[in-house]
Amino acid sequence: MARGGYLPDWQRALIALSATVVFTIVVLALYWARTIFIPIALAIFLTFVLSPVVYRLQRRGLGRTTAVVATVALAILLTTAAGVVVTQQVMKLSNDITQPERAAAFKTKIAEAKNTLTGDGNSRLGQLVDDVSSIVFAKPGGGQTPTPVVIQSESPQWLAQLESSISPATEILGQGAFAFILTVFMLLRREDLRNRMIRLTGHGKVTTTTKAVDDASRRISKYLLMQLVVNTTFGVVITVGLLLLGVKLALLWGVIATLMRYIPYIGTWIGLIPPTLFSLAMSEGWTQPILVLALFLGLEAVCNNLVEPRLYGQSMGLSEVAQLVAAGFWAFLWGPVGLILSGPLTVCLLVLGKYVSRFQYLEILLGDEPVLEPKVVFYQRLTARDQDEAAQIALAAAAEADPATVFDGIIIPALCLAKRDQADGDVSAEDVRFVVRAAREIGEEVAAANPPEPTEADHRVRVLLCPARDEADRVGVDLLAALLNPTRWEIEVTADEILASELLIRIGEVRPVAVVIGSLPPGGVAHTRYLVARVRARFPDLKVIIGRWGKSEDFPDDPAQPGVGADWVDTTLADTRKRLNEWYAVFTASEVADDAGEERHGKNQLLGTAAAVNK
Repeated sequence: MARGGYLPDWQRALIALSATVVFTIVVLALYWARTIFIPIALAIFLTFVLSPVVYRLQRRGLGRTTAVVATVALAILLTTAAGVVVTQQVMKLSNDITQPERAAAFKTKIAEAKNTLTGDGNSRLGQLVDDVSSIVFAKPGGGQTPTPVVIQSESPQWLAQLESSISPATEILGQGAFAFILTVFMLLRREDLRNRMIRLTGHGKVTTTTKAVDDASRRISKYLLMQLVVNTTFGVVITVGLLLLGVKLALLWGVIATLMRYIPYIGTWIGLIPPTLFSLAMSEGWTQPILVLALFLGLEAVCNNLVEPRLYGQSMGLSEVAQLVAAGFWAFLWGPVGLILSGPLTVCLLVLGKYVSRFQYLEILLGDEPVLEPKVVFYQRLTARDQDEAAQIALAAAAEADPATVFDGIIIPALCLAKRDQADGDVSAEDVRFVVRAAREIGEEVAAANPPEPTEADHRVRVLLCPARDEADRVGVDLLAALLNPTRWEIEVTADEILASELLIRIGEVRPVAVVIGSLPPGGVAHTRYLVARVRARFPDLKVIIGRWGKSEDFPDDPAQPGVGADWVDTTLADTRKRLNEWYAVFTASEVADDAGEERHGKNQLLGTAAAVNK
């Protein structure tokens, strides 16, 4: 493995190629073997939905087998009843829409809508619509009706029709029977399946994996059951509402609305199209279609904003883009069934990625949680020379936390990352200068947005802040200066790259009660130790604090720690501010005593001079 835990390029290329091959094989297998995988996915979905019902029946004293049989029987009864009614409604729909008077009324309404939008046809928009319609609906061959070609089949016509009807029905019935049997056995052998999953993914951590699998199963079951309840209730309300509005075949439209709500974000819009068009064709005016549209939109708004947040509680954490992409992916593989099952399948994959480490990439791909820490995103935007977005990240964090937290959690780590990348040769010195300059400006914005609250203080204490080596260290001490209360502290910041002799001279001139040497990792340990040794040798009673701000597991120090000879070593700006505030009273008393001693010494000198003159 390469330095810093990174793989060589050839290994990463090999991993990417292997992942691509495996993904392609899996997709092809899911497509070509969809006859098997669709019932399995449907059985898994039904198992998660029916498990809470089985569990409740078991708690009331029923055995496992009895509870499973009762639950499955009830589900079959409801599904069969709905299927029979929907079949009747579909047959009635086919009879209604084929009536000539309905087709003529529908054409008349479409013509009225076209005239309303485009005028009488003499406008440019109307002419454009007519031209496009004539092109789209033009018959091939110059409008000539092609001569039909009759192909004679050797087998009887009724036998061919019977074969064409039986084949799809047989496939659907076979998949349904397979899904039904598999669901029953999954419900009966739920614990055995759970133990096998633990054995495959546990890596020897049986207790942790068991808790994770149980928690994941409960979350998925609760989510899918609540989703079924909400979607079914949505369909029932739509059915009742359409009945009250006088729309025919209301039960059919309610079932379609229930199924379409499993499609994320666009399902309701797809579900409202059939009843709206049917109402448009069957009603006399425009009132009924408008009311149908208002019913769907109003109910969807209520479900999204009131019902679902209360029933679902915390979201499963699915990304909106991931849900839409998953819907398209499963629809491509398995058709309409895949489109409806895309939501439950995506939820299962997300939970698998959350609880099984080897599938963590699924959580990254499907989840809505940020995959990069704010400090990394902040630094990434600065390296891209996008200071505006970086400032938005810092200011958004500052709206929820104090400036010290923003400095320690976002800006200081970004400076440390810039220093590390420069040392590794990943960024240029010019890029680092931009990062440092932008970090200073953004830090000033954050400090200005949340200035320290002024407190009453009788005396201001002098503190000298010294960057150890470079401009990044200088930004660190500037951020510390912004955190200190100006009514308490008299702050002076030295230049970066200051010589040790110059620092000693400045300390003698300023006479601070404490010196804070800011040194951001990585690097700078030896020079920091040197500065501390020189200061300690010249001013043994002076308090010396080293700010190794940003130090973490990503930036370990050398075995010889930089704090040799210092009073304290702090790793965050908040710690340094807290330490100075705790010692403020001691520092104030010391400075007051020193000032009083100097005043007495000055008076004694004046008295001695006056006595000598009198003599």
